Amino acid sequence: MRGSARGAPSDRRSYRDCEISTEVIVSFKTKEKEMKVTNRLYTLAALTVFSMHVNASQPSCNNMKGTWVNQLGSTLKIKSIDPSTKMLKGTYKSPSGTSGQKFNLIGWINSSEPAPDADNVHVIAFSVQWGQYGSITSWTGICTNNNETPTIKTIWNLVRSNSQFDWDHILTNSDTFTPK
Repeated sequence: MRGSARGAPSDRRSYRDCEISTEVIVSFKTKEKEMKVTNRLYTLAALTVFSMHVNASQPSCNNMKGTWVNQLGSTLKIKSIDPSTKMLKGTYKSPSGTSGQKFNLIGWINSSEPAPDADNVHVIAFSVQWGQYGSITSWTGICTNNNETPTIKTIWNLVRSNSQFDWDHILTNSDTFTPK
């Protein structure tokens, strides 16, 4: 009898402990779900802000300010565009023909009201004076979306002060720039 009397209160305590444990587990699981939802919301918010920052910094044909690279790895960085004159300023870094330093560039962008039933693009021209190399390069081209990627397609003329032949002072070729 003593054993069963001891067993009964012990069982009740156990039962109460289980009740409490069950409430704690339910409460913990609810908190855990709330934390998961909260963490997911914070992650979603952070990704949204990051995405907006990344997209905001990407150049486009409507806003060419930013960093572009061409097929040879040269970097065109448009740092500013004057809204009234459309004059642009920036830097150009070429891995070919130079020791890799940045050179200042100056140029212009332009566009007009889109014409109906026409291929409407933004136009760009810029030049780099290559300092001690004694040459100047000028690019002229268009900015268009190529498979949803903003693309500047240019023709360039490089004029150099020293050449082996009279006819070899002016070189012409093309470059294609896309956002970096």
